[in-house]
Amino acid sequence: MNESAEIGGQLYLAHRYARAAANRALQVHGVELRHLGVLGVLAQAGPLSQAALIARLQLDKSSMVYIVDELERQGLAERRRNERDRRSYAVSLTEAGRQRLVAATATTDAAMAELLAPFTADERVQLHGLLARFINHAADAS
Repeated sequence: MNESAEIGGQLYLAHRYARAAANRALQVHGVELRHLGVLGVLAQAGPLSQAALIARLQLDKSSMVYIVDELERQGLAERRRNERDRRSYAVSLTEAGRQRLVAATATTDAAMAELLAPFTADERVQLHGLLARFINHAADAS
């Protein structure tokens, strides 16, 4: 197997392990990483249409509908008429959603710190930089 294929496999496995660890940790909050992603974007950007959320998070429409439905069911987000376009709805973060985001983010931070424990502080900075470059290049190539 060539080096590029090995790196691709390593990235895949790293993603799977990190996602599984984070989702296990998040069970106490009743959310998964995909929910946390939507909550985080709403906290940062304010109310957005589902189409805008789909574009930012690169999810498919049916997954986004499911996630927003689940967030609404838990009282963490709500759909409101879009003031700029009355034909559409904007998804808004509730105060409960903001509080859950803070608590869940602390939980995922702890889970990721545990996964990164074998690395020194300098190695973590280096890994972060390398992954950022990889992601930026891959995004530009899309």
